[in-house]
Amino acid sequence: MHSYIIVPDGVAADKAGTPLPRPSFVYRQVLDYIIFIARSDDFLYLAPANCCNGSTEHELAYTYIKENSRQALQVYCPPVIPDQYIDTLGNAVLLKNHLPTAVINHPCELVCAHIHSYRAEYCFRKAGFTIGKVHRVPYRRTGEPIMRRWWYYNYKPIHCVYEIFAFIRDIVRNP
Repeated sequence: MHSYIIVPDGVAADKAGTPLPRPSFVYRQVLDYIIFIARSDDFLYLAPANCCNGSTEHELAYTYIKENSRQALQVYCPPVIPDQYIDTLGNAVLLKNHLPTAVINHPCELVCAHIHSYRAEYCFRKAGFTIGKVHRVPYRRTGEPIMRRWWYYNYKPIHCVYEIFAFIRDIVRNP
């Protein structure tokens, strides 16, 4: 039995940038990965995330997993609907606030898009999670639009630079 924490990675959009009710191409690749490796006795914890056009990233991920998994997976989707932007540390803190201490202290495996995963690992450890392993899921660009907030996912070098600066910001804010 494994416990997986799934870090959000955006929402799909139409060509005008309007959010669509489905995870981004990056997040779907992360979710496809977890659907492939998870067993029915594993626990999947979706980190709470941003609300986009009435649906949260974690609710969209929950629906995606349920619709695309060939087995019944145990997925926890916290009842959180944020009213402001949630960054990666916020994802971790909100999830921690909705889980029993036994889950937080039990070694979990973090699942996240590769480029985002280094900062996500730092943030979830800073929030108090015991991370035993990190699944750094590579993603490929599909040409599908993503919400403007996450435009840099379409340009991996820019995404890397963004993550470096965001990582530095998180370290300065939360040493």
